[in-house]
Order: sequence, then structure tokens, then C-alpha cells
Amino acid sequence: MPTVAQSFEQFMQGLELHSGENSEAKRQERYVFEAMRRRLRPRESILSGSYGRNTAIRPLHDIDLFLIFTAAERGTGESVGPKAFLERVKQALEEEFRGKQAKLQNRSVNIEFSGTGIGFDVVPALEDPRRPGTYWIPDVRKGDWILSNPRKHIEACDEANARASQRLKPLIKAIKSWNKLQGKPVPSFLLEVMAYKGIDSFRPEGRLSVYAQGMAHLLQFMSEHIMDQWPEPAGLGPPVNSGVGQTNLVQGQQRLSGATRKANRALELERAGDMPGANEIWRELLGPDFPVR
Repeated sequence: MPTVAQSFEQFMQGLELHSGENSEAKRQERYVFEAMRRRLRPRESILSGSYGRNTAIRPLHDIDLFLIFTAAERGTGESVGPKAFLERVKQALEEEFRGKQAKLQNRSVNIEFSGTGIGFDVVPALEDPRRPGTYWIPDVRKGDWILSNPRKHIEACDEANARASQRLKPLIKAIKSWNKLQGKPVPSFLLEVMAYKGIDSFRPEGRLSVYAQGMAHLLQFMSEHIMDQWPEPAGLGPPVNSGVGQTNLVQGQQRLSGATRKANRALELERAGDMPGANEIWRELLGPDFPVR
């Protein structure tokens, strides 16, 4: 019977993307970029989102692809609105990839490729001429352009992971796996941003699984702070939870509180030496891929 630490190690390894998945994602990213360059002439692209931050979990689905344009591509900035620019991207994707229907979203256009099942959320980004590396992206709900910097998001994630001795990214992936089983009541990026802060108060005991303790700590921290305002990591755009409905936040808080109680019970069993009992609770929380034998 494995210890809790051994089960967590095996579970975390199962969440990692395979080398083949990474290779295919990067190949398709170049494929999409080259197709869009023929139509709309973006200057460069950035793999952003959870894939860019290395917090994506298997199976890999949608990848955020920043397409960077110069501001001149939309005139002075007032001539083309956010929805019109997204519609231009949607049209270009459907013209390049005949037979595929792209989907207009709030800040991106989604297109999925059969076979691999990998899709891309294509985000058109306009570099601010006064602030290199800072970008304006469309927000249809706001009816305006908002600022973003995906490279700053990657830096914030990497810095928090370094403070946690490289354990934060695996923990984020495990919490995303839990959230997926719950029907994703909490947006993944909000979970990540809360984790960047929550990990700073984590002080593990020496004789218990560090990952198990980290999960329990982060679940409790998130349940206590999900109602707080969570600034966007680059300090540019609206708060991360600004577009999340109150119903979702309340549901997320309830689910996180329930998971915290189970996680703390699992730690009690591990502390008492009952590894099978502890592992069974973690399996309830994290699903059938969590090994108990």
C-alpha cells in the first residue's frame, strides 16, 4: 500500500503533459500563426494562458494564443471596436481553415482541430506604443479594449513557484483537477492567482506529505479569500474575479470549504498512520486517477 506522499507523486506525474502533446501544441501554434499572418499580418505570437505558465493539465484542450499587431492595424484605435476586431479574426480563421467554425468569445476566438482535440483561443493584441510589452486586448462585455501583459503573468507564476521550492505548479494542477471534477465553479485563472498568494503562508510539517499539506492549505486559503478582490498579476487589467458572478463565487466557496474539511481529515488519518484511509479521501477529492494501491 503506497504512502500518501507516494500516491501524490504518482498522481502529479499523471497530470503533466507528455512530450508528444507539447510538440504537437507547438507545431499547431506555428500552423495557426502562419495562417493568420497570411490574412491579418500579426507581428508575433505568444503562447499564454495556463499552457504558457506551465499549469495546464492533461488532457490538453484550449491553448491561449496571443497574436500581436501594431496599433496601426486598427487605425487610431477608435475606428475598430473590440467586437469588430474579433469578428475580423474569426473570419480570417474560417477562411484559412475551411470547414471549421470558429467561435467568438469575450476576449478571443476559439478554433478546434480534429484528431488532436487541441483548440486555440486566439487573442488579438495591440501593443501600446508608449509601453513596449504591454498590450490592448478586446473585451466584448465591456465594449472596450483592456490592458494585459501575458509575460508578466508567466513571471508572477514562476516567482511564486520558486518561493514554494518548485512545488506550486504541481499543486495548482492538482487543484485544477479537483475544480474540473466539481464542474469548474471557479475560473482556473482565479484559482492560480489565489495560489500565488496563498502559498506564501504555507509551513509544512516534516512527517506528512508536503503535497497533501499544500493542497489542504491552499483549499482553506481559497475558501477564506475567494470573495476578496484579486488584482490581475500584471497590475494592468480589471481584477481577475471581476467577471465572475456572485452565484459562482458562493458555490465555489462552498465547494472549497467542503474540500478543506475532507483534506484536513485526510491529514489526520495520515498523521495517525492510516495511509489507506487518507488515500481514499484524497481519491474522493481528486478522482479515480489518484492511486490508492
